[in-house]
Amino acid sequence: MLYNNLQEVTFAFLDVETTGLDAYFGDRVCEIAILKTKEGRVLDKLETLINPGRSIPPQAVSIHGITNDMVKNAPFFRDIARDVLNSLKGSVIVAHNASFDLSFLLAECTNIQLMPPDNEVIDTLAIARRYYSFPSNGLGRIARHLGISVIGEHRAFGDVRITKQVFDYFLLDLDRRGIRIKRLKDMLKLQGGPVTFEKSSRLVLSPVIEEALRIKGKLRIKYLSAYTDTTTTRIIEPIEVSVSGSYTYLLAFCHRRKERCSFRLDRILEVKTISRS
Repeated sequence: MLYNNLQEVTFAFLDVETTGLDAYFGDRVCEIAILKTKEGRVLDKLETLINPGRSIPPQAVSIHGITNDMVKNAPFFRDIARDVLNSLKGSVIVAHNASFDLSFLLAECTNIQLMPPDNEVIDTLAIARRYYSFPSNGLGRIARHLGISVIGEHRAFGDVRITKQVFDYFLLDLDRRGIRIKRLKDMLKLQGGPVTFEKSSRLVLSPVIEEALRIKGKLRIKYLSAYTDTTTTRIIEPIEVSVSGSYTYLLAFCHRRKERCSFRLDRILEVKTISRS
């Protein structure tokens, strides 16, 4: 579906909110939103809470605010799967950190034995990494840096709206810089190649954590202790990520304890970049 002209493309801006970080260790979608546009006109909109069929842990609720009570009467993914696929049909998907959203969409389709979509995909995170030097590549941080409203951040439709505005900014700004994007294949080349609906062995991390690992930066985190069930605030310097059993761990130097510590990713309730002085 490589259109000759970018103006011919129908875009479907996509975002999912989930019970956790890893679709292949049992985390599920609890909200999805799709905004379908062409030449700036809204063609279709889909927005719904989804009953994930499992409890939503407190650390996920602290991010998106979606509680178990909110989803208990919501449809299961199988109930709205056809609507989702129909909404995506004939479009190019645009998402921020697209591999995260695609991994959950693939897992949900696989669970009910449906073929996942085969749309072309544009990842605004990939473009941000290749052509910009934002202090952080998280969607909300990019939007704030560009002066874009973040009302509704961390809810599916709010993030879809933000993604669209960031994408629109990138198109205009790159054109001003002499980077011509006339066809869809130009955009795919711009982001470094296609993004596909495939199960990947690559661990999908928060852009904030990925950036801190890359530049050896510091983070401020709120962490839920596995032993005392209390929350503490830590300043850490990430070192590496590892997987053990069903959990992913971040090894980091902890300034509170003055030593290296392992932090389970699903127990990190909040993470923020500490700007370099």
